Amino acid sequence: MSLAKTAKDVAAVDAWETDQTNWEFVTIPDEDPLGKEFPIVSINKHVFEAGETYKVPPPIAAYVRDRVKVFNRSCVRLLQPNRDLAAENAVYFGSKTAAQVGSHPVDASGISTT
Repeated sequence: MSLAKTAKDVAAVDAWETDQTNWEFVTIPDEDPLGKEFPIVSINKHVFEAGETYKVPPPIAAYVRDRVKVFNRSCVRLLQPNRDLAAENAVYFGSKTAAQVGSHPVDASGISTT
């Protein structure tokens, strides 16, 4: 006998229709790490605005907290990007011309065209 439940056995549960005793409070920050007003977080028709606290079901709270965390991380990443220094050096040294690679600069007075 299979333990997997079929779609008929599992009824879809609307998180907003669950018992409110285990709901959690979630607060949207006033501003983002760059000092601007925090953008709106929305899930379908539910909108969560900056500086407000909401009592929501646990799955919704987890989603909203994750969206806030991801947005904050993206703002900080703009200011402190993780640079791949090895790749930058490979491009820098790979794009040098033959005249630049040697330890001595090329002296144009020593070049003869005849």
